[in-house]
Amino acid sequence: MPLQMMIFFTGPYACVWAVSNQLLFYWKSRIFEVPLMVAVVSPMIFWVWLLLEPVRLLLGYVGNVRERVAWLGGFWVLTILQLICQVYFLLGQRWLWFNLPVENATSAFFVLFNLLQLVIGYSTIKRLIAKAMADFHLEPIAPEEEALDGQL
Repeated sequence: MPLQMMIFFTGPYACVWAVSNQLLFYWKSRIFEVPLMVAVVSPMIFWVWLLLEPVRLLLGYVGNVRERVAWLGGFWVLTILQLICQVYFLLGQRWLWFNLPVENATSAFFVLFNLLQLVIGYSTIKRLIAKAMADFHLEPIAPEEEALDGQL
């Protein structure tokens, strides 16, 4: 349930962050001179983030609702990639150019969201694996059971 709530709240926040990030980047590029590195790297990382975010949220939502470990694993890996993108917008862009305080606040909140999703997603995956083992009786064979099988 906590992972589902995090995914639910991340969707609208991702839309707000994407729009505000693009508007602020446009405004900054009109007012200040943009270094070539920022003019190439920032939009590229943003578009990678924009393409991966709906896929990540879909994998997390469907994987959690249908209890699919593989889908949640994909969600977890994509969350790591999204976290790298967010860290760039929080720290890397500041190092290459500059960040406004509102950009720092929104990106820091998003990094916190992604870190919480990593932790909660990992514990959810562990619980689903344990549940699948209990459902399908995939417990390890005890040594005494192996000895009994050899006598038959």
